[in-house]
Amino acid sequence: MSSTNGNVLPRESYPTPHSVVSALLSRLEVRQGDHFLEPCRGTDAIWNQIPLPETQKHWAEIEMGRDYLKTAFQHKMDIIITNPPFSLAEPFIEKSLSELSDDGTMAYLQRVNFLGSKRRVPFWKNVGFPDKSPIIVPRPRFVGGNSDSCEYAWFIWDRGNRFNIDKGLSHLLCD
Repeated sequence: MSSTNGNVLPRESYPTPHSVVSALLSRLEVRQGDHFLEPCRGTDAIWNQIPLPETQKHWAEIEMGRDYLKTAFQHKMDIIITNPPFSLAEPFIEKSLSELSDDGTMAYLQRVNFLGSKRRVPFWKNVGFPDKSPIIVPRPRFVGGNSDSCEYAWFIWDRGNRFNIDKGLSHLLCD
């Protein structure tokens, strides 16, 4: 949903800009044997950039007939990266954390203001704040080349220390 005008695209389809994906993945260490999951495969912006064999890559995409919230996976995942529908972010994060290996790494693209909200206090108490939250600079340009009126960050739970990104708040420069 646009925070500017409140209009929402069908199925909240806001493909992740290439520069945002590239900046994040340039800081990721993918290890031999890792299993990767993209819960919202979308336009393959992230999927195509993960250097693992297809047998180690897993996905869901409602437009392709695979609803993440209804899909069970056989493996615990070592890396999970996605840009989920804003309205489903909470159940997506909870499910992903339950599917993450003990030394796994997970990154979710979200508005920075997702951290706030009185309604989400119990959610954050339950899942815990992300270890790393690099704010994307400049603001991403989604559909139509326009930027939203708020800041975005990758919310990263980095149990496996795969991201070369400072703990806490930082910045991630995107070209």
